[in-house]
Amino acid sequence: MELKQDDIIELTAEKLVYSGAALSHYEGKAVFLENAVPGDKVKARVLRINKNFIRAKILEIIEPSSHRIKPFCPLFNACGGCNLQNVEYDFLISQKQGILEEMFSPLASDAFKDVEFKPFIKADVLKEYRCKVQNAVSETKVSKRLLTGYYKENSHEVVNIKFCPIQPKIIDEITGFIRENWKMSGYVERTNKGLLKHILIRYSSAEGKMLLTLVLNKDFEYFNKIKSEIEEFACALAGKFPQISGILINFNPKKTNKITGDVTELIFGEDFVTEKLKSFECAENGAEPAEDKTQGTPCEKPGKPCREFTYKISKDSFFQVNPKTAEKVFDALKAFVEPNSYILDAYGGVGAISIFLSDKAKKITLVEESESAVNDAKANFKLNNCENYEVFLGDAKEIFKTLQKQMQKQGKTYNAVVLDPPRKGSDKEALEIISKLTKKIIYVSCNPSTLARDVKILHDLGFKLKSLQGADMFPFTHHIESIACLEKQ
Repeated sequence: MELKQDDIIELTAEKLVYSGAALSHYEGKAVFLENAVPGDKVKARVLRINKNFIRAKILEIIEPSSHRIKPFCPLFNACGGCNLQNVEYDFLISQKQGILEEMFSPLASDAFKDVEFKPFIKADVLKEYRCKVQNAVSETKVSKRLLTGYYKENSHEVVNIKFCPIQPKIIDEITGFIRENWKMSGYVERTNKGLLKHILIRYSSAEGKMLLTLVLNKDFEYFNKIKSEIEEFACALAGKFPQISGILINFNPKKTNKITGDVTELIFGEDFVTEKLKSFECAENGAEPAEDKTQGTPCEKPGKPCREFTYKISKDSFFQVNPKTAEKVFDALKAFVEPNSYILDAYGGVGAISIFLSDKAKKITLVEESESAVNDAKANFKLNNCENYEVFLGDAKEIFKTLQKQMQKQGKTYNAVVLDPPRKGSDKEALEIISKLTKKIIYVSCNPSTLARDVKILHDLGFKLKSLQGADMFPFTHHIESIACLEKQ
């Protein structure tokens, strides 16, 4: 009998795939199940039948997997953010490792032959790790009660989140205060009306301070009409929570997927927070710990020297949302860098990686397209007493071309190029230029799919993928951070 939509079938979940769904099979055809844990035996309803696969939804768990656990978030089924909170953590890490090894299997491409897969980097902190929060705002239709939280999965319906276990508790308290005390309207996407559109918070795990941004559905001119009310609210907020070091108002009246607009006004305190990262990869690889007057600040951990670096982070600048795992990722990256190296940090942001590598670098060249990030990077180099560096603002490809001409004239190449592009990966033309600038590329990726694509491009340009290591930057989600080392053959 031919399988049809809405048919009920029995399945056994086999393994997780990169989207977070579980793979099963029915009569030899792949079936993808959401919210299933490998080992689950379930009854499921067929949602969609494609030529090569089926999508299905669990109706009943006949026999739960031994790796299924109770999610620690009460809104697990509604929010959709931490979509793998029902999977035992160590087992989830083994599944993520398997996903990475399968995606970079030599069966998938000749570019992946003889790759060393290093042990997956686990997160030490599984709760209250998220240091950047972007809450959408709405209001109820009748009572006009303010709602703040994340969008329900595959929708633009705001899930009202009073408690989120992956962000610091103080953020729950602040958003709760805003919900209860904001007397002006909340944004309604359907009508594009209402004032408060988003709440953005950058939290410093090192200092416990935070930068708060309120995004309004109005322009700056309108703001002057309500400025006294906004400032009064900001004073009350800052008075209640001394952890708030700055409050910004951003203006975004456009109906768009972009969260913030181009104009921002500081109405209280400072327009940045300060974060700190520690490195434990200093002396082991030949670099002597720096003195006080040089890069970073020396610190000590029993049996292992380390170094602490300080970062100024503005509202618009990218910085890792999980500082503790970021330290591990950066140390893994740092192990590939030889002492006294000339390093090109492409897509360098606020200098997070550059400065972390500074005690092993002869000179660092940072390239970045965001003006606010470049301003932060320059401040951060000075903050960490770095001296031998240069920062370029502008179109990355054009700057790479200029650097190539300069290096060619000097008959030099960089000892290493660090790539940390956005989720979409790097540009093919940019990779072609970079391939002429160095014999070693260290690629930090938040998307294994685009990493695999870019590794294939670099393979055709003469580079060999030597090692690959996954990291859990976002525990209990499908996301995988990766550190890849490629060398020219």
